[in-house]
Amino acid sequence: MLNGEEAKTLAEVSAGTLIGELLRRYWMPIASVSELDERPIVPVRLLGTDLVLYKDRSSTYGLLGRWCPHRHFDLSYGMTEDCGIRCSYHGWRFNEAGACLEQPFEERVNPKSTFKDRIRTESYQVRAKAGLLWAYLGPAPAPLLPDWAGFYTHGYQLIAFAHLPCNWIQMMEGAYDPVHLEWLHDRWPYRLTGREIPARRPRHTAFRWLDFEYGVVFQRKLEGSDEWQADRTVVFPNLDGAAGQGWNLNWFVPIDDTNTVVVYFLTLTSWKTPAGRVLIPPKSAVKQERIPSFRKHISLDGEAGLTRELAKEIGAHLQSQDYAAWLGSGALVDRTLEHLSDTDTGVIMFRQKLLEQARIVVEGGDPIGVIRDPEKNRRIFLPGARRNYGLRREGFPGATSGGNDDVLFQHFLPSGAPQEIKDEATRVMLSLVEGLRPDWWKKK
Repeated sequence: MLNGEEAKTLAEVSAGTLIGELLRRYWMPIASVSELDERPIVPVRLLGTDLVLYKDRSSTYGLLGRWCPHRHFDLSYGMTEDCGIRCSYHGWRFNEAGACLEQPFEERVNPKSTFKDRIRTESYQVRAKAGLLWAYLGPAPAPLLPDWAGFYTHGYQLIAFAHLPCNWIQMMEGAYDPVHLEWLHDRWPYRLTGREIPARRPRHTAFRWLDFEYGVVFQRKLEGSDEWQADRTVVFPNLDGAAGQGWNLNWFVPIDDTNTVVVYFLTLTSWKTPAGRVLIPPKSAVKQERIPSFRKHISLDGEAGLTRELAKEIGAHLQSQDYAAWLGSGALVDRTLEHLSDTDTGVIMFRQKLLEQARIVVEGGDPIGVIRDPEKNRRIFLPGARRNYGLRREGFPGATSGGNDDVLFQHFLPSGAPQEIKDEATRVMLSLVEGLRPDWWKKK
């Protein structure tokens, strides 16, 4: 159990706070490349800081403080130019470094004015990688943007953003809690969908953690077997690399103390067919000019409780079960009321690691997972790849079919993906399946 001050320290992410300064040492995904292709200026809130992200007409990305230093106008209502972004209120223009390039009226009435040279706005580094746009809010020099091997997984790639009104730690702690899979994702969905729980569902008998350079690998033992299985890879501080090499990567990105966005990077590597599920050969070529993305805002009506409609939604979709767990305790869970047990060994370990690494930052060091050596930053493979893509042997989850969606849509993305994204993914995946020899799947 934490005391009030300890709980407060863990939850705070703004500049100057212990955990906030730790998180500023890492690159964070904030948007998709495809989003800015459609809309060149978007407001962003990250780690309690209000920002504006833009792509100018020369295809240069910029990430600035959201408010124009002239009259505090919202730059998310600005306009892009060949170089930089222009405030729509009085026309002041800024480049990606935060320098003021132009003040139209001031320069007209006083051509020799150097006032603009003395004006700057906050600027932060932003880079594109794997269809995502990444921000770094920490001190210079910035570390390298990690080059995870999962970005190169063969298949059809999708990105989703789920916005949830709760603190990021109560979400991230789920990745350090192996036993919740047995109940939240297995037994509960049976009951939600009106089914009896089968007598021989998997039960945990043990779990362990294996440290590696960037985080930990969790392994579990299930009743009736002495084999360690169902590996889950977690990269400190906020990446759930549940499937090891990365066909499914999820970042928990703090917006502020009570809001978080989960960024899903999913590579479709298998697909349903009339003959059954077909695993696409690892080197199958996918013609994909852009990685599509969508956003969902998730809420939970505590006054309404578990309605029939909500039960159906939760029972059918793996992510919705997590949303219920994360949001069910409110925007910021009161950790002084907890009674932790053996189940929570990983949760305790995560909290201790956060505080330990934050103290390293205070002392001027680099926390775990910060990469500065270019030789190390080349398709970094994560240990603990989950066997069979989590679809067989493990026996999880108990979620039912939510309709015609492929199981990867159902369980590894927020529900409600736009139909055009589903249609495009279906077209690409079926074309890959149809290109296989007719008897290929039978031999696997």
